[in-house]
Amino acid sequence: MKINPNVVEQNRNIDYTLTLKNSSNIESIEIFSKSDCFHLDVVNYKIKNNTIYFTYSMAHIGEFVVKINFTYKESKTVNLYCLDKDMIKLKPLKGDLHMHTIYSDGKRTPLAMCISSMESGMDFISITDHDNYNGSLQAIKKVKDLNLDILVLPGEEVTVGESNTSGNGHMLSINSNKSIDEQRQDSNIYEKEVIEIVKDIENNLSDNSIDPLVYAKNIWVINKIKEANGISILCHPKWLYHNAKYHLHQPIYKEILKNSRVDGIEVVGDIDKIEELNNMTYLTYMEIKNKHKYLAPIANSDAHDSDHYTGERFTIVFAKEKTDEGIVEAIRDGNVCAILKRGDQEHQYIGNSDLAHYAYFLIQEYFPKHKKLRNRLAKLYLDELIDNQSFKNKIDNTKDRLQEHFNNFFAN
Repeated sequence: MKINPNVVEQNRNIDYTLTLKNSSNIESIEIFSKSDCFHLDVVNYKIKNNTIYFTYSMAHIGEFVVKINFTYKESKTVNLYCLDKDMIKLKPLKGDLHMHTIYSDGKRTPLAMCISSMESGMDFISITDHDNYNGSLQAIKKVKDLNLDILVLPGEEVTVGESNTSGNGHMLSINSNKSIDEQRQDSNIYEKEVIEIVKDIENNLSDNSIDPLVYAKNIWVINKIKEANGISILCHPKWLYHNAKYHLHQPIYKEILKNSRVDGIEVVGDIDKIEELNNMTYLTYMEIKNKHKYLAPIANSDAHDSDHYTGERFTIVFAKEKTDEGIVEAIRDGNVCAILKRGDQEHQYIGNSDLAHYAYFLIQEYFPKHKKLRNRLAKLYLDELIDNQSFKNKIDNTKDRLQEHFNNFFAN
């Protein structure tokens, strides 16, 4: 049984088409809301060539069910989703904003990571090599030269401070227009700017175990990312380093959550492959209120190889458009849901309750076919590179099928 569209706008009359192998012996069609246990409507319909046509306006936001009742056999159901007039305008996009290449400690080229991400169903990624901006620029150039259908944002994983044992963390710089690490190569300017930050914050820290100088280096990175029109994401705050201590001094983590203007927190990532530490990251994130704004929960693979958690840890952003600016705006607005895949079917959803419910529906209903088509697209690009010949017609056909899937699924 197939129905179109699947995602609709609240209080708007929608014309549905529902296709069955056998539409005989239908007794009635009912519609009910999953969230409102008192809601139930019986709708009028027409049948032509085993296709059912009906019009309906859904009054309740959230998931709802169309139930086909038959005279002599069990009922069949299909789940749909209703959004408000603002949310229906946003496109759900899957992305991974933390991965490494041969430009730092990764094992694959930027191009290989791009294609691998496409195979995993990603719409957008960022290459974030350690203190190296060039890997992401190389990825962007390759994608443009080969006309690959994946959005690559410039990125860099900035080591805050002098080493991983200094009590500082790592910060993702996403879509900044310049390298953050390169800006501290002039040590005199860097140290002067950090000292100025120390003067501003040293009397306002909530925990006396925090060294103002150490904390100021985090703020310097965040400030530089903002000046470069990027977004800052604190990554793997519960990462255990080789000395069995968290690489980030935990009072600093809490201070960043409360008082800094970081844009997001990596609540799911590769932290020594221990999921419990991801959970603790999330719990700390949830219990601390940020006085400036809602911090976007981000899930990333932190992939160092093409098969290193790609497609298992990702973020769904709800963006106005599939562009750098669209992704950045969605994250700044908190229109994201972090996803951790557990096993073949189960997923963990971290984010605003309404967005998490919507993401759950999309993972079940929309993204399986979306991933299948993007996987095929990646393999066609790979075949072109290996065979040194064009598969333009097949690529264009797959792109058309992706767009058709989107158009049929969402009633825009």
